[in-house]
Amino acid sequence: MKTTFEIKGNKIFTKSNLCERQDAFEIVDKIPGNFYIWNIGENMGSDEWIPLAQDLKPGDKENFEINPETLKAIRLNPEEVQILRKAAGIGVNNLKAAEKALKSKRRGYWSDRKRKAAEMTIDIFRKIS
Repeated sequence: MKTTFEIKGNKIFTKSNLCERQDAFEIVDKIPGNFYIWNIGENMGSDEWIPLAQDLKPGDKENFEINPETLKAIRLNPEEVQILRKAAGIGVNNLKAAEKALKSKRRGYWSDRKRKAAEMTIDIFRKIS
């Protein structure tokens, strides 16, 4: 799948061949409150930008829709982007989630994976939060 990626002013515009939708991301330096890393992986179209989203219905734990009108992106080095993408894939997608995973006393496959992801991302999250 090919994604077009274009920066105009303080916005990034992406469009994939997969659908007709075009996303617009506001460029920011820090993760705003109630935002998290949007786990779209390479579909952002760049290895130097990490996409951020907020829930469309924040109080609804059963709803996983994002608000397409408030998308944001932060520029990082490609290594940090890869680390954050991988962590977001298992639920460590913001500073709060990383801190929670580090404090967890649970043991098991997912808990251990989240803790390891949190260890790798905590400094990055502190820098951009």
